[in-house]
Amino acid sequence: MPTDLPATQNRISSLGLLALAISISTYAVNQTGYMATSAASLGIILLVGGGLQIMSALRSRQTGSLSATATLLPLGLFWLSLIAFEVFPQLGLGQTPSPVTIVAYLSMWGLFAAILFLGSFQQSRALQLVFSALMFCLLFLAMGKLRSNPVFLVVGGVSGIICGLAAGYTGLAQLFNQWMGRPIFPIGQWQAPIEKGLH
Repeated sequence: MPTDLPATQNRISSLGLLALAISISTYAVNQTGYMATSAASLGIILLVGGGLQIMSALRSRQTGSLSATATLLPLGLFWLSLIAFEVFPQLGLGQTPSPVTIVAYLSMWGLFAAILFLGSFQQSRALQLVFSALMFCLLFLAMGKLRSNPVFLVVGGVSGIICGLAAGYTGLAQLFNQWMGRPIFPIGQWQAPIEKGLH
C-alpha cells in the first residue's frame, strides 16, 4: 500500500529500539542502587536486549540499511560486554574490573553515543532525544563511578530512564505508523531541504 511516510532505508528498526529501551532502563536503574536487580536477572535482560539488537542489525544489513546496522551492532555488543564487566564478577566468575577501567569503558561508549546523536540530526527528533539521553546516561554513570558520587549515578539513572522511554516510544511509533500507513504518532521526522530551481 503506498504511503506518504519517509523512506525507511536508514531507519532503525522498531525491535532494535525496543530492545535498547529495555536494556538501558534496566542497567541505568540498577546502577543507581535504589532498585538494584539480581545479577542473574540483569544478565538475562542484557543478554536478551543485546542479542535482539544484534539480530536487528543483521536484518538491517540484509535490507541495505547500513546506518542502522552501524548503530545497532555496536550497541548490541556493548550490552553483551557489560555482562562480563558487571554480571560475571557478581556470580563469582572472574574479577571485578578496576574503577578506572569501568570509567574509561563507559566514557568511550558515551562518546560513541555522542557520534550517534550527531548522526541523528538527519533522521528524527525522537532519535535525537534517544541518543542524547544515552550519551548523558553513560557519561554521568562514568563520572559517578570515578568520584563515587551518588548524585552523578542518580542523574545517569534518570537519563537512562528518559532514553528508554524515548526509545520505546520511537520504536512503537514507527511500528504503528507503518501498520496504519500514515504518521499517527509524531516522531519529528527530518525533512530534506527543498532545492529551488533556477529561473
